Order: sequence, then C-alpha cells, then structure tokens
Amino acid sequence: MSNERTTSSSNAAWLHPRVEDRGLGGYLRTLRERRWLVVLAVVLCTGAAIAYVLKASKVYESEAAVLVTPVPETSEVLVSVGLISTSVDPLRAVETVAALIDTNEVASRAQQNLKGVPEARGTPEDLLEHVSVTPVAESNIVSVTADASTPDDAAAIANAIVAATIEERTADLHSNVEAQISQLRQTAGSQTNIQELELIGSAPDPTLREATKATPQADPVKPQKLISIAAGLIAGLIIGIGGAFAFQALDPRLRREEQLRATFRLPILARVPKESGARGGRPLSPRQLSAGAVESYRALRATLVASRPEAEGSRSILVTSASASEGKTTTAINLAESLALAGSKVILIECDLRKPELGSSLGLSSDIGVIGVLLGDVELEDALVASPLFGSDLRVLLAEQAAPFASEILSLGTSRRMIERASELADFVILDSAPLSEVVDSLPLAATVDQVLLVVLLGRTRAKQLTELGELLAENGITPAGIALLGAPHGGRGYYYEQPRRLVREQPSAAGDRAPG
Repeated sequence: MSNERTTSSSNAAWLHPRVEDRGLGGYLRTLRERRWLVVLAVVLCTGAAIAYVLKASKVYESEAAVLVTPVPETSEVLVSVGLISTSVDPLRAVETVAALIDTNEVASRAQQNLKGVPEARGTPEDLLEHVSVTPVAESNIVSVTADASTPDDAAAIANAIVAATIEERTADLHSNVEAQISQLRQTAGSQTNIQELELIGSAPDPTLREATKATPQADPVKPQKLISIAAGLIAGLIIGIGGAFAFQALDPRLRREEQLRATFRLPILARVPKESGARGGRPLSPRQLSAGAVESYRALRATLVASRPEAEGSRSILVTSASASEGKTTTAINLAESLALAGSKVILIECDLRKPELGSSLGLSSDIGVIGVLLGDVELEDALVASPLFGSDLRVLLAEQAAPFASEILSLGTSRRMIERASELADFVILDSAPLSEVVDSLPLAATVDQVLLVVLLGRTRAKQLTELGELLAENGITPAGIALLGAPHGGRGYYYEQPRRLVREQPSAAGDRAPG
C-alpha cells in the first residue's frame, strides 16, 4: 500500500491552513445565514416598542418661568431682610432661586391650589417628582416645567409652583421685615430705615415675579411614537446582529465551506448538495438521491481517480467521518456504485462493526461476512455478496453481526491480508469505516489503505471532533486524500442536472476512471 505518511501532527502541513482575512464578505455571509435571528430580534423589539406606544399613559408638559431681579449688595436694608442680592457670580442668584423653588414648603403651598389635580395628591415630595426646575443659562430666568396626564393639569401645576414660590418668598420677606422693624423700634433706630422697611413689607418680594405663564400643550411628550418605534428598530438590529455573531462564534458545528478550509488544508473532492429526502439518518443509495447528488458522487469518483494517476494495480479507499450520521456510509455506497457504473470491479467492505447498515441500505444479507473472514473461518471470496444491479462488478462484504469488540478484530493481522486479497480481486476496494474520532476501531485499516477520504456534513459535523480526527490521523502519519463535502448549498446548475436518470454502464474515460489490473 502507498498511503502518504507524515511524521507527526505538528509536522502535518494540512493541519495548519493558511490564515486568510475574513473580510466584509465573511461578515455578510454570517448575517445572511443568521438572518432569521436578526429578523426575529427586529420584530420582537419593534413590536415591544409599538406595544409600549399603544399602552403607555400619555404625559404632557407645560413650562412657566420666573424672572429674578437681585437687589444691590450695597443696600444694607434690603439685604438684611433676606432678599436675593447681586454678586460677582451672575449665576448665583438664579441658582439660589432654583433651589428655593424645589422645596417641600413651596410644594405644600402649591397643593392647596391644586385640589383637583391627581398628581398633587399625596405628599409634597410626590408633587415635586412631577416638577423640574432649571436655571436658564446666561439669563435671570428660572424655568419651571411640570408634567401631568392632561395638558391643563400640567399647566396648572407649573403655574401653581411659580405662584407658591412668590408667596412663600413674600411671606418670609414680611416676617423678616416685621422682625427688623421691631428691633429698630426697641433700639430707637433710624426712622428712615423703619419707613423703608414698612414700604418693603407692604409689597410682594421685589426680586421675583412671574415672567411667563404656563399654557396647555396639545402634544404629549411621552410616549414619543416615532422615536420609540425607531429606538425599538435600532435596538432589534443591534441585538440581532450581535446575536448572529455570538451564535456564529459559539456554534460548535461547521456551517460553511470557509470554516472547513480554516480547519484543514485539504482539497474538497466533491460537493454533494443537501438532500431533502434524507430522513432518520439512514444511508441513501443512488436511486434515492437527486440528480445533482448523483453527479456530485461521479465527480468524487473522477477526482479520487485523478488524484493518483501514477497508481498501479488496485486501489483501496477508506471512507470515514468525525462522528456518526454524517453521511460516510452514503458516500461509501455511492462511490462504490459510481466506480462500478464506470466499468470498474469494486469490492465494498463494511468495517463499521458497531453499527452495520450496509446490508439494510442495499437490501442485502449474509450469514458470513467480515468477522468470519478476519477470524479465518471463511475465505473472502466465499463471503462476498454480489449487488443485484451490478452483479460481479460490485460485491459487498457485510458485517454479519454487530461486534462490540470491533477494535480487537480489526487490529488483527488478518485485516491487512483481507484488504490485500480484496485488492487482488477488484480494481477498487472501498471500506466503510466507523467514525474515527469516536472509536478507533478502523485506525489500523486507515494506516493500511492507499487513500483515506473524510466526509463532512455541513450543519452537523462538529468543528472540535473534526479537529480531533485530523490530529489522530496526523499522529499516525496519515494524510487524507481529501474531503467529500455533504450538505453543500445548491449551485443553481439548472435543468441540466434535472434530466431523468438511468443507471447505465459508462465507458471508461481517457482520464483513467478504471484502474489498470
């Protein structure tokens, strides 16, 4: 046998593919493959935003303004009664007034004039939750904004807060004035100061007045329909796109050919389209496949034969995969039948002794098979079963029973002699192996045959198990001939491959479909 060998997994170049820049195309493919997730996220988030807009209570705002007119700091009488005075910092006066407005005393006074307003019920703190007080930059204006469930209530709250502020400040002013006058009279103070204080005490606080009265606003500030829906749409896109890349990073299965190329530097010998008729993971014969799949297996036959044009004599090919139900038995059957269809003598050997399925898939049965041949109870020629369709051109060596001790049987020296004898009887020997990353039963056979073919099923093969399979083969000095990629997207080949199929014998091609001997 002439299977190519390498010294170790670290020296196996096919295990270390070239690192390629993913580029924009790769990201777009990820989004295209996970578009269902993006669409779902957008629909859910936008739907939630629409539901919020429809069910959320409407909130209206109204704004009033207070004009602050500070008194000069040089006026001792005015300053002594607590009036807002000027300072070096022009913002200090409006900031002081803003702090005086946002108090429980003002809110409590305003509640007395808001008996019918729902937002004014409860404590003064509850009312202040609906009020926002903000100094207007570079001005002597303090803005008082109130919100409520109706436009009229919002305006009423803002106006009541402004009025209560002026009333509260005026009450404090009058109290301070009376205290100052009483003190001056007791100490025989200046009559002029007393008269000035009496004048101040007869009027409202001169430093504050209502600059702008709040009026009802017809449009609610919450919910903002367009902004809410747009936010839901944008949030859905962000969540969907992020989820798509997260799923891609965490998905253990191979979904695209690019992922396979990033795992191994091996040729893809055939791309078999996904079969809609595949049910229950059962192997499929050519009569159960689409025309495109049959043509893909013919391409696999041609590429395998062309991969070693210098080979002399018969050729043995072991077909394996990373795990079960990934199409290795289907590939072995269709490769064998395609070779027989081209006129080659083929022997198909069932080496998956733990889960034999060839007999049921091909409609064949036998009381003697692989186990009997390996134990020396029967000769290979006597255990072979001819295919009803191809006769002696395709003979099958079945596993007569499931063998949990398969690793011991296949490691016998007779397994090599079985392959050598089969090679004497046929042009091609196809071995349907167990998945090597799960059980190593067929590993001695993989080291014996001429070529090892890996089968990968997109959407099912797990990247970790495929990597483990590659490392196992490399550690044993085995370089696979290539990969049969199953479940590949349809390439749009059109009507050419949809013509009715007939299993007719092909003539050996000039490229050497039939091996010599």
